[in-house]
Amino acid sequence: MKVNTHSGGPAAQLDLQSKLASSGNLKDAKQPVSSSPDSVQSTLAKDVYHGAQAPSPALVYDRPLAITSSENQETPEQYSERMDAATGLLFAVSIPKIAEDMSAEFAKVSKEIEQLSPGLSDKDWGFSVNEDGALVVSGDDLTDSEKQLLEEKLNENEELVALAKTFQDTMMEGIDLLKGPNESGDYWAKYDINRSNFADIIDFKALMEESSQSDAQVKLGDARLNQFTLVDSIGGQLQRNARQL
Repeated sequence: MKVNTHSGGPAAQLDLQSKLASSGNLKDAKQPVSSSPDSVQSTLAKDVYHGAQAPSPALVYDRPLAITSSENQETPEQYSERMDAATGLLFAVSIPKIAEDMSAEFAKVSKEIEQLSPGLSDKDWGFSVNEDGALVVSGDDLTDSEKQLLEEKLNENEELVALAKTFQDTMMEGIDLLKGPNESGDYWAKYDINRSNFADIIDFKALMEESSQSDAQVKLGDARLNQFTLVDSIGGQLQRNARQL
């Protein structure tokens, strides 16, 4: 008996062909899609290894940073308070008042000197206070004996000596305030003056003579010395006699 391998007729054959076609499609779906290296690289970004930390961006300005101490920094309020204190000591209150009192005491000494040596007061000489607190006389026109007499009479007036010391102390304190924490400044603070060279720079007699007011003004109640002229005279002596820092 002959076996028919195509049983089921044409309909069966169509069904078998359909199953074979479906089986081929499944086989194609299971196979991986092969891609070229270039296509993968264009799709995925490259991995970059940076170590423990990500790289820092390039600095725009790489100058070394200078760190300054804040100890010398002043607030606006501190600066204002310091300048007010310096102004009161040097220009407005203390120095003018001390010089005014010195003028009164020096007038007493001048009368004594004139009685002892007539005409000596009119000679070109001056006096100041040294670092030891003693009054010292200067003047090229003086003889040694005249200089000795003047220094003796000046130092005999204890009130005048005390006022001269106070003048020096107050001026040094005021200049230190002008300099401030940075130890620099303008006005009188820009000059090299201290107790050791004070007598070479400041001449009390010249200050009093330059700022002295007339007897008529004094009788009317004005001060013996003009405050503004006095301050200008001190500044002038500093400019002429002191080294600028």
